[in-house]
Amino acid sequence: MDILFELFLELIVDGVIETSGNKKLSRWIRYPLIALVVLFFGAVIALIFYLALGLSSNEPVASVIFSLLGLFFLVGTVLKLRKLYFAKRADNGSEETNDKRT
Repeated sequence: MDILFELFLELIVDGVIETSGNKKLSRWIRYPLIALVVLFFGAVIALIFYLALGLSSNEPVASVIFSLLGLFFLVGTVLKLRKLYFAKRADNGSEETNDKRT
């Protein structure tokens, strides 16, 4: 059952991420998908930070570890989303600009 759930969730999350990064789709489809991806990853990161805050009084070492894990996930998510959604794509081979000049 766990394998089935993991496979199903992986297919949905990967599909939503790839579909939301596709510029050929309408923005009315892409923007809600982007919001869904951001909310999903934001909820997971917030849960990790909440767990770290809850453990801070009883287990300070575990709290620091969870805080670092949450920070690692936050930085990784921001970098991945920035690369996926805000990367400049040039048709003329130039990575600096996105204009169509030759």
